Amino acid sequence: MFCIGEFISYGNSGVCEVMGTEVMEPSAGSPAGRECYILRPLHDQSCKIMTPVDNQKVIMRNLISPEETKQLLEDIPQIETLPEQSARQQEISYSKALHSGNCREWLCLVKTLTQRIESRRQKGKKVTATDDRYFKAATEKLVEEFSVVLKMDAGEAKDMLMGAFENS
Repeated sequence: MFCIGEFISYGNSGVCEVMGTEVMEPSAGSPAGRECYILRPLHDQSCKIMTPVDNQKVIMRNLISPEETKQLLEDIPQIETLPEQSARQQEISYSKALHSGNCREWLCLVKTLTQRIESRRQKGKKVTATDDRYFKAATEKLVEEFSVVLKMDAGEAKDMLMGAFENS
């Protein structure tokens, strides 16, 4: 179980603070007495998420450690990029990486898209909307988690992340 006040990664909501637990009242399709976490997304302090403690449908995990964060950034040169595929298959790969809940997968996606975007620009082509959307989403997830883990503001975390890609 997660502790009150702890920050966790919760599915597509990103980093959330565990505000407490509560026993859910019975409702249609929900068994009585099911314990739920009350989560507050970092990016939307006015939002409240209630999710079962034993939720198996949404990835809930502890944030990575500062040491793991630094190691991931050092590993960027060795991280493989996603293979070139048809546009449809590529988007499926992007979506799978984005929804994995895994920082290494997010770094792989950002690295793939950084190279793809740069290649397109060098050829005088525009960045595709799909590439741009997934690049921004994966970058936001990494910046959000890194900023909390390393206790820095989002701007510093983004600069650190982008600097790690430039130096790889």
